Amino acid sequence: MLRRTGLDLCVEDVVIAPPQPGEILVRIAATGICQSDVSVIRGKVPIELPLIPGHEAAGTVEQIGGGGGGRIAAGDRVALSWAPNCAHCFYCKRDHPTLCSVYNTAAATGTLWNGTSRLGSAGSIRHYSCISSFAEYAVVPEAACVRLPDAVPFTVGALVGCAVTTGFGAVVYDAGAQPGDSIAVFGIGGVGINALEAARLSRAGTIVAVDIDPDKQVAATAAGANIFIDARDSDAVDRIRAATNGRGVDHAIECTGQASAMQLAYAVTRPAGTLVVVGITASGTDITIPASGFPGSKKRIIGSIYGGGQPATDFGRIFALYEDGLLDLDRQIGAILPLTAINDAVRITEKGAAGRIMIRP
Repeated sequence: MLRRTGLDLCVEDVVIAPPQPGEILVRIAATGICQSDVSVIRGKVPIELPLIPGHEAAGTVEQIGGGGGGRIAAGDRVALSWAPNCAHCFYCKRDHPTLCSVYNTAAATGTLWNGTSRLGSAGSIRHYSCISSFAEYAVVPEAACVRLPDAVPFTVGALVGCAVTTGFGAVVYDAGAQPGDSIAVFGIGGVGINALEAARLSRAGTIVAVDIDPDKQVAATAAGANIFIDARDSDAVDRIRAATNGRGVDHAIECTGQASAMQLAYAVTRPAGTLVVVGITASGTDITIPASGFPGSKKRIIGSIYGGGQPATDFGRIFALYEDGLLDLDRQIGAILPLTAINDAVRITEKGAAGRIMIRP
């Protein structure tokens, strides 16, 4: 439970109401700690409290609201999408499900789709992204549930629920990477490592990993990077351009949420190239780019949420890559801790853990 930003989470018992029609009660088997959760806990993102964070999760369906009869059944293993979409609103009909008006209204107010909460006495506790997975159980919209194949561990299912899909889609959908393209990924964390994997699977030519932690080089190379650059080096821009015949990269994927990294990524994007911004900044943060020459550069700057694809189908595509041995997600899993160690998990993540920290409630 997050009762006040900047302080440790509280581990306590709360009442959880049964799922209503269109909702599902899931017993959480694994939930990852994402930098987005850290941003909320540390107060970078304004949000109503008290709240139970957590949005990257997988588990088993315990109960179907309204008696069932839908596409999900009790006992199903599921991965959870933190951006379930209604399929009927303006954005859903225009093939932008992650911009769903119904979901975004609920997420902004800390509720489920009907504007109420299932958490705490009389719904006194807010949901996070319609999930709130830092708990033993979560009531979620049915649309948030994607069946998890028996061969895919819950930890991997949880990872696909956010980090993998976000990084994968940023390269495949938002950047539209093609074989032979040059791609630079800024920030080799949970999302960035999967952007590198997607670049490799897209058969990109030059794949550059950029980070301020030299210890990330081993993981970046294993994920497909053939060049590693410390973002603090004074010649970082020159070295990236030198690797691309002086032009700059076709696609820059920014995953840190730091304005300085976004500006660096813009600087190394070639004319007519694409900068995809994934990282979440603190509220009120601005970035500055040169206005002079921008029209003639034909550069594109794209905001990326959940990779810009269709999570309900993207999960299945990624599970298939994992089962076929083309995407090794097991190596991305770091320490697995109990719920009682949630604050340790948050601090480890905040410091830049090499692997995804998982909680098993």
